[in-house]
Amino acid sequence: MPAPLPDALQVQRAVATVYQRPEFAERHGFAEWVREMTERIGDFLGELVGGLANLRSTSPVLFWIILVWLAVTAVAIVGHLVWTAVQASRLGRDDAPAAKKARAEKPRTATDWDDEALRLAAAGKLREAAAALYQAFLLRLDAREVVRFDPSKTPGDYRREARKHPDAAKALTAFLRLFEPVAFGGRDLDAEGWERMRTTVAEGARG
Repeated sequence: MPAPLPDALQVQRAVATVYQRPEFAERHGFAEWVREMTERIGDFLGELVGGLANLRSTSPVLFWIILVWLAVTAVAIVGHLVWTAVQASRLGRDDAPAAKKARAEKPRTATDWDDEALRLAAAGKLREAAAALYQAFLLRLDAREVVRFDPSKTPGDYRREARKHPDAAKALTAFLRLFEPVAFGGRDLDAEGWERMRTTVAEGARG
């Protein structure tokens, strides 16, 4: 006679007993991940040491080659980490005063941006000079109520705003034709192109 089937309560208890076993324990969190990784690394190192021990008896030359290579690699990794940390710390200390000074000296007016553009151009940084000239031009147009200056606006935004002022819009469009390929298209800017930008801005500012 076959054994009677277990009822629902017995099945539920049996399942609960099974899921209480360690392999079914639920795992969460960073600590659990660290524990698992530590166990895996330990297992790997154990296998490596065991393999090297066997290799030492079967092939001593190869054993010492691998051992020296592992030692050199470990020293190189530690040295790189220390060097990177030192350089990052030094860079942070060196850049802090310069960044603070740059923030304090950031141009605020059209004249300030003009001066910054000339300074950058004299240093051969024509791309950065063009960006400064762009800021100066926009601030002058803002003073004439052609556009409303806002650092978040795009050149296209300013084009649309300037349409109500045909002369200023023409000058702005002429400048942007020179400026956008340099600022956004990666085109090089030479001395001739820089002078064309300056002339366009000067004519637009007089309009």
